[in-house]
Amino acid sequence: MEKVAELFLKIYPLEGVSAKKRVLLHCTFWLMMFVALWKSFMIPLTSIGYNFISISYLVSLDIIYFYTIIYIIIPLWTNYYEHKFVTTILLIIFLILCFFAIFFIRIQLIFDYNLVDSNKVDFRYLKKVYTNYSYFLKSAYVFIGILEIFLTALPAFFIKLTRSLVKSISEKKQVEIDYLRSQINPHFLTNTLNNIYSLSVTDDKRNSDAILSLSSLLDYVLYESNQPTISLEKEVSFLSNFIELEKMRNTKRLQVNFEIDGNIHGNIPPMILITFVENAFKHCIGDLYSNSFIKILLKVEDNKLYFEVENSKSNLTNNNQRKTFGGIGLANVKKRLATLYSNNHSLEIHDKKDTYVIILRLGLM
Repeated sequence: MEKVAELFLKIYPLEGVSAKKRVLLHCTFWLMMFVALWKSFMIPLTSIGYNFISISYLVSLDIIYFYTIIYIIIPLWTNYYEHKFVTTILLIIFLILCFFAIFFIRIQLIFDYNLVDSNKVDFRYLKKVYTNYSYFLKSAYVFIGILEIFLTALPAFFIKLTRSLVKSISEKKQVEIDYLRSQINPHFLTNTLNNIYSLSVTDDKRNSDAILSLSSLLDYVLYESNQPTISLEKEVSFLSNFIELEKMRNTKRLQVNFEIDGNIHGNIPPMILITFVENAFKHCIGDLYSNSFIKILLKVEDNKLYFEVENSKSNLTNNNQRKTFGGIGLANVKKRLATLYSNNHSLEIHDKKDTYVIILRLGLM
């Protein structure tokens, strides 16, 4: 069902669809319905006028039934309307009357314009109805006609049902994403404030620059990260500020290389990359380790992102023989990737004796 939801969202996104675009989409659908019914129910031996009136009759009833049921009757029950029983009965009577009215209009038009003058097609049933409407009411054609309307309207009902299911899946995912993001942001802020504190206690002249960098980081976290996606350019700028802030504290014992390759374009979920960089700094600097380094490569090619972070392990990390890196931050980013990208990403983690490497590949939005 999730694959159906993803395909549906590409055709008809739930958010950001203007009223004008919605009307255009609905008109396009009913036009396609008309063409499909024309191909399916057209009688080759009859005139174009007869076929046009007959197909228009079906589509008109489909439209009335669909919008009345979907946008009026169903909301009565889902919104717990006080007089839903009486209102529903009245609307059902309205639909039945619409069926009769449009059917008889169809019959009247067909005979007024002499569209049944053909020896190749048997129109005796229509002639009996035209001369005696009670014949139609006594026959089984009433039930057959109503059933026919419901069957031809099934595609519209299916699309509406799919949209409801997609919306439910989308909302469920968004709840999980918001929850995971709420865990990541405080975790990031705590680490950053610790960096500022370490500079302030030593009365370092770089403290003012660090506070300015933190201001930019906070602006990103508090405002930009609330969006579903962010431009890759802003995400890269965010990473650069974070790296510069960390380098202020660790210049003497750490070599950091941040390389960017390719044309930086496209969108990405905010704060999807920061966890890997945070972990690299956290586990690279445990003590005075002479060969401490962090290498970060961000590459864009064919609308795909390649992100690699390699860091040396500190003596403290090796001595404690930690089994995993990242804790809650890494676990959350894995869940976010699984939720947002499903099968459209890959994450490799190589935990070696002296180095730790992550390689992330994902498609840009």
